[in-house]
Amino acid sequence: MADLEEDATDGQQADYFAAELSGDHGAWNIAIVEYHCPKCDLWIEVQQEALADYREFILGWHQKASEEDDYFSRFVFEYLAFIAHLKNNLFFGATSDRNVIQSLKRDPMRQGRYAERVKSDKHLLGVVQQLLEELKERPLHNSSLDLDYPEIDRWWNSSAPHPSTDETLPSGLIRSVDDWENLVEFWYSVRNNLFHGGKSPNVKRDCFLVEHAFKTLKVFMDEELRDFSK
Repeated sequence: MADLEEDATDGQQADYFAAELSGDHGAWNIAIVEYHCPKCDLWIEVQQEALADYREFILGWHQKASEEDDYFSRFVFEYLAFIAHLKNNLFFGATSDRNVIQSLKRDPMRQGRYAERVKSDKHLLGVVQQLLEELKERPLHNSSLDLDYPEIDRWWNSSAPHPSTDETLPSGLIRSVDDWENLVEFWYSVRNNLFHGGKSPNVKRDCFLVEHAFKTLKVFMDEELRDFSK
């Protein structure tokens, strides 16, 4: 079992806890045993010392995100709160981050609520429109698998349990302010690129994408956690 080093950076600590909560254990060995039956596609996961209630962590990460000085740190902690909330409070049966992301894309209540918030909040609407324009000019590629030759992920334009097969639709961008499934995909794509070394605070475009990922995700989490502390 690999322990987190005492001198780990905030980003490393966040990635560690994200891996522990989300089931993305590629970077850390956290003493989790997972069993899979290929015939019935049944997954059973056994984790030692699992916490029964993540509410304190979720609220803490959400609060810490607003206290950080830079958008890279802010987004990391906001994403931690986000993925922990999805897996522990909303979509209990999901077996991976990808599954909960796809489940969120198919949530009409949250889609409608977010769309209303965008249309009623001029500042948020401006942030989303800026993001749409940037991605239309330069679609977002996935650099988490290959930094030298990033490709556009196949999960854009898909809310199904499988990637989109419609090659006529533009990928790597958010098509409109109502394009909920691709906004969710944008959050997940920025997370993948950032956590796996594909985003740098020294690159202007990366700073723009991470800042807008944080600002749009924070609005969603503010709404989701409104009643948590009551």
